[in-house]
Amino acid sequence: MDFLNKLTSQLQALWSRWSAGQRVAIMAALVLSIVTIGSVGFWATRPEYVVLTDRLSPQQAAEVVSVLESEKIGYRLNYAGSAVSVSKNSLSRARLALKDVISVTAQEPAEISEGIWSDPTLYQARMNRQLETRLGRSITQLGSVRGATVHLTPGESSPFIRNRSPAKASVILDLQPNAMFSATDARSIISLVAHSVENLDAENVSVLDTSGRLLSSTQGLEADVTGQLSFRNRVESDLSSKAEAILTQLLGPGRAVVRVTAEIDFTDTQTREIKYDPEAKVKVSETIHSESSSGGSKQAKGPVGLPPEQIDKLAFKSGAGSSGPSMKVESNTTQYENAKTEDTVHRVPGRISRLTVAAVVQLQDEAAADGKAVAQAAVTTEQIEKIIKQAVGFDSARMDEIEVVAAPLVGNLNLLQPVVPPSTWDKYAPLAQNLSLGMAALVALILGTLVIRRMKPIVVETEGQELLPADVVLRVADLSEQALENPEAVASVVRAWLAEPAETRASPRKVA
Repeated sequence: MDFLNKLTSQLQALWSRWSAGQRVAIMAALVLSIVTIGSVGFWATRPEYVVLTDRLSPQQAAEVVSVLESEKIGYRLNYAGSAVSVSKNSLSRARLALKDVISVTAQEPAEISEGIWSDPTLYQARMNRQLETRLGRSITQLGSVRGATVHLTPGESSPFIRNRSPAKASVILDLQPNAMFSATDARSIISLVAHSVENLDAENVSVLDTSGRLLSSTQGLEADVTGQLSFRNRVESDLSSKAEAILTQLLGPGRAVVRVTAEIDFTDTQTREIKYDPEAKVKVSETIHSESSSGGSKQAKGPVGLPPEQIDKLAFKSGAGSSGPSMKVESNTTQYENAKTEDTVHRVPGRISRLTVAAVVQLQDEAAADGKAVAQAAVTTEQIEKIIKQAVGFDSARMDEIEVVAAPLVGNLNLLQPVVPPSTWDKYAPLAQNLSLGMAALVALILGTLVIRRMKPIVVETEGQELLPADVVLRVADLSEQALENPEAVASVVRAWLAEPAETRASPRKVA
């Protein structure tokens, strides 16, 4: 206790000896030291954050954040929202919680060491594993794919044909929730895998999802029942939306409902057609046969240089050169055929064989609340039917059918209200809010500055000791030195001064 009392008295003596400026500086240094020590301690107790996963899409980041919040694990998002970090102590818990959301990619070796005693089979297996990892990472870059696993079976080459085996591959896809994955996407993945592996044909690649649904079919659309249903629904929805879009612009929102049922032929056929034209004939071949013989022994003679026909005519006129009868036979055979046209028609699957259209339209407005007359639409049911036929591609040769009914549609008017466009104030409301907050902060800063200025101590200037006479100053200094050297004597003198009456103390001053 004595030590504390002495320390307290010394501090009080020091505090009384310091001036106002020194006191303010000491207090500021003390506060700064306390703040620094507290900041360092707070920083030392903060957890160290490490990256849990990165290169995330907005949907994946939302799933990761929701899982971490449900498990009550602290996290941080980067500025772009594509990377999530957790504390180093919670890293293992976060990985276990996100085992179904993110896929942990195996670290591929930087390089494969090949020594004298290395196994060629092990080397090939490592290369195959690296190729599978790269293909899976490439397939994951598709928007509808969340994760992909690729399994490759390399082929075996042999000089004997019956001992050869082709390369095969299978791909397992983890699709995004509510993602549209079409047959075109499956063919793209098959093409990517087939062109990345040596001696791998596209028909030896199978693609399926995590629910066990086969996404690739080697027999085309006619063998894929799921693909047929998806194609049929897409065609029906497309035709219905075309007709409803036109009727919505004509009658207003919620006044027409159109449903189309399509019968689609998914068979793949190839037909060869030959057509003959009976009016047109074409010469195919012509054969001319000529035969001549003569029975005389003498030969007709004539002047040198004449052709044989003229010599025969001269001999016939003169009667020379013919000793018997002569014979000449000619035959001409011509073959004609009708003109024909030969066509080969290949009909791909997906042709519409028949359409059935059903439509309900509301041509008359509902009665007003005050009982006034009801307005009548300017179009008729026949015009609506023609519009729907043109929109869906109605063909009477296919025995298509359509039925249009004019009736009130209950409930659709309240559900399909026109969308009110946002006003100009809605666009600039966030900017105005931020500006108001900035102005409020500026006003608060100005008011705080004024209050602090008012709280400053008021300094009252008083007359200093420099106004005293020089002899008085010397006397005071001498008295101070004597008080330091012999404080008891000075104290007795002061007590004596205090004990004297006022008249006796004032007389010496007058005499002096």
